[in-house]
Amino acid sequence: MVNWNEECDVLVAGSGAGGVTGAYTAAREGLDVILVEATDKFGGTTAYSGGGGFWFPCNPVLLRAGTDDTIEDALEYYHAVVGDRTPRELQDTYVRGGAPLVEYLEEDENLKFEMLPWPDYYGKVTKARNDGQRHTMPTPLPISEVGELHKLVRGPLDFDRIGADLPEMLIGGRALIG
Repeated sequence: MVNWNEECDVLVAGSGAGGVTGAYTAAREGLDVILVEATDKFGGTTAYSGGGGFWFPCNPVLLRAGTDDTIEDALEYYHAVVGDRTPRELQDTYVRGGAPLVEYLEEDENLKFEMLPWPDYYGKVTKARNDGQRHTMPTPLPISEVGELHKLVRGPLDFDRIGADLPEMLIGGRALIG
């Protein structure tokens, strides 16, 4: 057991895309942040899954791409999929909060996003979009732009498990972490 006596405003456990985004946001707002990770690499299971695409309807990236989606349609779809498993207020907060988050992140010139043409998972549910107009992902990032720090970003699962070559581009959550 390690004796640890550090103080901070925000302690973030886990370095997947969500943890890194939370730590980044808190630090950008002037808070003292500590990000802890159980392993020697950043990325968590986000890096393994290739994840990092996110379902935030009507965000600025999608609006620039010309979506005709509405928050009301997205809410109707989301409510139909989630049902009463979580409070309706929480569901509404998630659906309505994504676009402002993307707008906030895009204020940093180092963070870039693009549309991920991925259909809604439940394509037969009312108001589902099968045209990929609700998914966004970080723009792929060449590892050359990250420099030596790219060695701290967890590689894809095949890289970690069987020693496959590391891709020249960080994609999905790895790009955001990079």
